[in-house]
Amino acid sequence: MEKTYKLLEHKEPLSIDEIRRLYKGYWVYIVKATIGEHGKILSGIPVVIGQTTADGAEEGIYTKYRSDEYNQRVQLNLLPNRGFISSFRPASVGDSI
Repeated sequence: MEKTYKLLEHKEPLSIDEIRRLYKGYWVYIVKATIGEHGKILSGIPVVIGQTTADGAEEGIYTKYRSDEYNQRVQLNLLPNRGFISSFRPASVGDSI
């Protein structure tokens, strides 16, 4: 089965505008995020992009980002709106990133 996510290799934070430009059409997992007023994402290091929300979670790819070193961790949904909830992904018991 073909993977529907990609691990990224950014080392430095990108602005939210740059992340939006580079990864439009994907769900993006961001670490070391800077959060501004009212919870607005200002910048961060994108580490995973996916074709659906939390792509790759079943393979455990997010485990390494659970330490304090990677705080703040956020997700950014840049998936296209296809008329329904574009990021809908049925979750099973214990399914988390």
